[in-house]
Amino acid sequence: MILAMAAITTSDALVKGLLTGIRPFQFIFVRALVILVILALALRLTRRPILIPSLRQPWALARGGFELMSTGFWLTGLQFIALPTAATLAWTSPIMVTLLGILILRESAAISRWLPVLMGFGGVLCVTQPWGTQWNLLLLLPLGAALASASRELSTRFIDRSLHPLQIAFVTVVVVALGSAVISIFQWQSISFTMAGGILVSALLVSAAFPLLISAVRLGEISFIAPFFFTAIPFSIVLGYLFWGDTLNFLAMVGVLVIIGAGLLTVRSN
Repeated sequence: MILAMAAITTSDALVKGLLTGIRPFQFIFVRALVILVILALALRLTRRPILIPSLRQPWALARGGFELMSTGFWLTGLQFIALPTAATLAWTSPIMVTLLGILILRESAAISRWLPVLMGFGGVLCVTQPWGTQWNLLLLLPLGAALASASRELSTRFIDRSLHPLQIAFVTVVVVALGSAVISIFQWQSISFTMAGGILVSALLVSAAFPLLISAVRLGEISFIAPFFFTAIPFSIVLGYLFWGDTLNFLAMVGVLVIIGAGLLTVRSN
């Protein structure tokens, strides 16, 4: 999970600069095509069959739909909402994951599971500091991204165990590519060589993250791994400093320590 979050966060740091020159769903579509090529090569090298989405894999198809919804809501929301506010709302996904795990998968509802997640979210609030935000309907976009992300992780638990994480990732990305293709037709822009290079790097990072994320969800209880989603925050802080010179105030530093502590508490309590 930590490795997956590192790869995704690095990709997000790159995408932040790319979205000024390309529409969100066009970016999602083009990157999905590149990811499909990478995953297909990985499947060939490991001598596993390339699966085409079908009704025989309903949960794999559902996972792809949730992935498209999550990415679409997140990138669309970033165009209208301040990043700290959007990030805080989107990072409610671990709490939603834990709640869904307890209600649907009948996982343990002990305080030892809830406490690290709530600590981690408190740390996110300290880092993003979205004080004084005025509510409007646009804030439902990052909340929608959080719910779709939680549903994506939950659906992974119902996919046939015989499918390899690379195969599940391939089916997921096919669904994302098809869905984003329909939308991006109406907002197509030319792509420069620099943009193409950035999309390739982002695709490589996401291609590595998807199998890692799927493996993590399969190996551990969802409520156990939920707090480790918050490790994306320290990665974001480091990358923000390296790429844009962003620095932290005291409260944000406290938030980082709380997030790390929540992860350690989760390991200790299990």
